[in-house]
Parts: sequence; structure tokens; C-alpha cells
Amino acid sequence: MDTISIIQTNSVQEDTPVTRINWAQIWSLAGLNAAVVISWIAYHNYQPKVVQGFGLKELSFFLVVAQALVLVAIPPIAGIIGDYMIKKNGKRFIVFTVGAGVTAMVFMAVASLVQVGPTPEVKMVLPIMIVIWLISMNIFHSPANSMLDLFAPSADLPIVMAVITMTTELLYALEPIVVALVDFLGGTLTFVTGGVLLIVSGFFFLRATRSISNEAIAKGHVGLGTQRKNNYVSVILVALTFGVVTAFIMEHFPSILAERLPSYKSDLFGGNYFSSLILGVAALMAIPASKLIDKIGLIQSIVVSTVVAALSIIVILFGQNQNLTIIMCVILACAYSLLSVSSFPFTLRNLSARNITFGVGLFYGFHELASGLFTIMLFK
Repeated sequence: MDTISIIQTNSVQEDTPVTRINWAQIWSLAGLNAAVVISWIAYHNYQPKVVQGFGLKELSFFLVVAQALVLVAIPPIAGIIGDYMIKKNGKRFIVFTVGAGVTAMVFMAVASLVQVGPTPEVKMVLPIMIVIWLISMNIFHSPANSMLDLFAPSADLPIVMAVITMTTELLYALEPIVVALVDFLGGTLTFVTGGVLLIVSGFFFLRATRSISNEAIAKGHVGLGTQRKNNYVSVILVALTFGVVTAFIMEHFPSILAERLPSYKSDLFGGNYFSSLILGVAALMAIPASKLIDKIGLIQSIVVSTVVAALSIIVILFGQNQNLTIIMCVILACAYSLLSVSSFPFTLRNLSARNITFGVGLFYGFHELASGLFTIMLFK
């Protein structure tokens, strides 16, 4: 069976009880994702500095590998727990609340440890706290996002995903500015700010979704499980594709483009200048991408965006002309936007409602697989 046939299998989603977009819930989820993005940016910026400053450089590779393993393994595990809680008593918010609460507390604990300084006790505890933070950070993210189909009708998921994509990609595009702010705040204030952001965004998410009763969650997901079948192969293929493109843009391209386009290098953005441009254009194209998805469909959007992204990456990697490289970066940005907006709604449409949280966890886990491999291979 070819890839198109696999993707087409079980791609029809049953009607959901949601009849309109609940924008309060959508914006609360977008805010939560924004807090997660900012927290990750802060972590990636300060983790090497903390490791260096506390004399733990020998643990750098261990933390890189631990991060890759956690990002791949924890989302599906959290999904299994989330689905179990729904089947048992309809309570998905327990997983979210515990995960977000623990993450915020670990943020605060790390801030305290950084403030204390590199004492022998702190040097022993800090790596453990970082690993706990990595685990807790990935416990609540996929269960929260798996609720998206309770916030909007199936037909409106692309426009809803466009809003979330626009929010997160703009933050990633502005990463150098966020990093400059993090450097200004310093280690302690950065971790305190991360904890506060998660507490505040988690509070608003719970407040916006409190109108969704446990019975509604159970009815909205479990009650529909007999009508929609799992197509894990399609979910994994799309997640891997999306993850590979993301890894090229965020992990591999900064150094390549800094070397290929030295005359365009920015003091603030450094080698990330064109990676930031790609992500910025992708964010701005999210809404038009959702309109295109409405016209040609999710499957066609994924196929077109994958082909265009692959060709763009090949030209950028092997082309020598600066102008052609710039043009292909813009084309890649448009393809990446289309892939970003279509991948998650496609995932929801190819999962049984009984296993939706686990399936979303699989999506996030396999999406991060490529990034983790890139990070390990490029580790210096």
C-alpha cells in the first residue's frame, strides 16, 4: 500500500457535538502554547549557561540525550494516562493540572537553586530537577492540545489551528529577541517568569474550559470512539514529515544560512536570521493556508506542502546562488505554514475518540524524534 493510500484510510471523521468555534477556549489554548514556547526558548538559552556555571559540563551530552528521550517518550505515555482517566471517570483535567502544576513548581525550585549558587548539594540536585522539568513539561502539553476538537467543529479546525500556529511560529521567529530579554533578566528571574507564565496560562485555560463538563468530555470523545478508527501509521508518517522539516529549519539551517548568506547576517539574529524569516513568513501565511486547506482538503495540503518543502530544502542545501537560496527560503516558509496548519487537524481526524490523547501524544513524540536526532548529531 503506498503512502497516499495509507493516509486516505480512515481519514473521515464523524460529526462532533460542537456546533461553533469557542474562541475563548481557542485563545486560552493559544496562550498556553505560547507560554510553553517561551519556556522552551528560555530553557534552551539558559541550560548550557547553568551547566557551565555550575561546573556540570560533563553532563551536557547526558541532558541533550535525556531531552530527546523525554520529548519522544513522555507525550504518548501522558496520552495513555489521559485516555485512561477519561475512560474511568471522564477527568482529563487531572493530567493537565498535575503536569502544569509540577512544571511551575520545578521552575520555581530551579530559580531558587540558581540563586543559591554552585554548592555541592545544588550541583547534585540540579541535573535531577532539570530532568524532572523536562518530563513534567511534556505531561500536560499533548492532553491540552488533544481537546481542540471539543473547542470547534471539525470543518473549522484548519482556521483554529492557523491561529495557534501563527502564535507559536511568531514567537519562534522572535526567539533572538526573547533570548535577549532572557539574558537581561538573568537566570533566577527567567525561571521565575517561566513558572509564572505557566501558572497564569494554565489558570486561564482551566477557566475557559470549565464549561466543558466531565460528561461532555466523555460523550465528546469516548462516545464517538466506535465511529472513528485509529490510523496510527498515517499519524506517525505525517508527524515524522512535519518533524523533519521543522528540524531542518530550526536545527540545521541557522549555521548553513549564516555561511551561505554572510552579507545578510544580523548582529541580533546572527545565523538565525533566515530561520527567523522562514518562521515569521510561515506565521503570517497561516490564515491563507487554512483557506487553501478548505479548498483542496487536508490530504492534498499535506502532500503538496511535503513535496514543495522537500524540493526547497534540497535546493537550499545544494544550491550556490544567494538569490535562489532566499527565494527558496520564502517558498519553504509557505510550504511549512501549510504543513503546520494541516498536520494536527489531520491527526485528529485519524484517531479513535477512545485513544485520542494517546494518538496526539504519538504525533508530538514522533514530531520531536527528528529534532532530537538532529540535536544529538550536531552536539558539540
